[in-house]
Amino acid sequence: MWKETLKVLGKQNSRVDSGGEEKSYREFYLQADIMQSKFAMVLFAIPLIGFIFNDYMFFGLSTMFYGVISVRIALLIVTALVLSFIGRVKCYNAYDKILFFAVLAMIIGGGVINATRPSNFIIASIISIVSVFVLYLIVPLKFKFQVFLASFLTVGESLIVLILSKNIGDSVLFTLLFSMFVANLVAAFGAWQTHSYRRKNYSEFMQRKALQNELEKHANQLSELVEERTKDLVQAQSRLMQFERLATIGEMAGMVGHDLRNPLAAIKNASYYLRKKQGSSLGDNGTDMLNAIDRSVEHANSIVADLLDFSREIHLDLEEYSPKSLVNYVLLAINIPGNVKITQKIESEPTVWVDANKIERVFTNLVKNAIEAMPAGGTIEISSRRNGENVDFAFADTGSGMSEDVIGKIFTPLFTTKAEGMGFGLAICKRIVESHGGKIGVQSTLNKGTTFTISLPIEQQNKKETSSN
Repeated sequence: MWKETLKVLGKQNSRVDSGGEEKSYREFYLQADIMQSKFAMVLFAIPLIGFIFNDYMFFGLSTMFYGVISVRIALLIVTALVLSFIGRVKCYNAYDKILFFAVLAMIIGGGVINATRPSNFIIASIISIVSVFVLYLIVPLKFKFQVFLASFLTVGESLIVLILSKNIGDSVLFTLLFSMFVANLVAAFGAWQTHSYRRKNYSEFMQRKALQNELEKHANQLSELVEERTKDLVQAQSRLMQFERLATIGEMAGMVGHDLRNPLAAIKNASYYLRKKQGSSLGDNGTDMLNAIDRSVEHANSIVADLLDFSREIHLDLEEYSPKSLVNYVLLAINIPGNVKITQKIESEPTVWVDANKIERVFTNLVKNAIEAMPAGGTIEISSRRNGENVDFAFADTGSGMSEDVIGKIFTPLFTTKAEGMGFGLAICKRIVESHGGKIGVQSTLNKGTTFTISLPIEQQNKKETSSN
């Protein structure tokens, strides 16, 4: 992970070095440079104001004095405009232009003022040297702009000293010019060091930021992975508990089913014996009681059959059938009430490989449930369609519908909303469908109806026989 992160940082740095470094670097320091440039302009403004008295001592209240004062006022106006507008810039290009031309105006104005006092060349040279250091070390500009302005200032002052200074020795002149040249080199080297340090600091900051972003990204990914794994573990634990519960229910169902089958057979045989031997002497009430016993035994037998079916492995005897033939057989075997209308949208193709007895039992269960959900009558629509490598069967009714809570438990063993029944019907249907490699789902709206959807694969991996626990 760390190697990949370092590679990402290396790529980012190479992209910055190849074209975007200057822009990113300058914009990173823009606000700090604006504040520093304001301080530099104030430093330039101090001698402009401070030497007004010196001008008076040189020129008195002469035309030259007023001319020099006009230059100083113009430079102070430039300083005020820079201080006013430079804080509003949003990009470094505008900042560089404003500050470059402002400093250039300062240098030219300062040169004009110095040219008016050739006898005071030593003070002018000292001021020039100080200005060079201020320009390089305090005025935050591009290094090439700093070099140009400082060189312009040094050359200009040197020309003023050479041209206008008459009563000066060669050694003094050489010392002054050499001092300005050396000051320029020293200040330029210091500025270059400052720019290098700033760039290094910026590069390290961006690397730390990129590394921090990568760490946050990996932390978020790790957090998501932990959350996903925790969710998987919770679901796996829930499935394990459900499997254990279903296994317990299946074991209990098998035991109860076997234990009840013999007593039920004895009751049914006793009812049959009474009907044959004593039928003529029982009367209508006795006959009704025997009929009630027979119906109860049949109901109990159906419950026992469900219990035993739920506890056994499901073995499939697969054969090829068309969807239409499966549905038609179910509708022929069920007594449809007169107030229930059946509409079919069943396709004959494609055929599917299924255990017909078991799938027809599923379909029968769904149709009977739909009829029971419409005591006042309604419509049951049965449809089929191909869906990729599957055939989808839909059983839609216009009955009372189910709540979200009931939908979530509808396939759970022992859950039922009926007054009679054990709640194994849909659970067994689900097992049968899944043993075919299919899926069963339900959508329902209260007071509008319910739709059960069964998706069965067209082909089975083993067409002879399969089993499911």
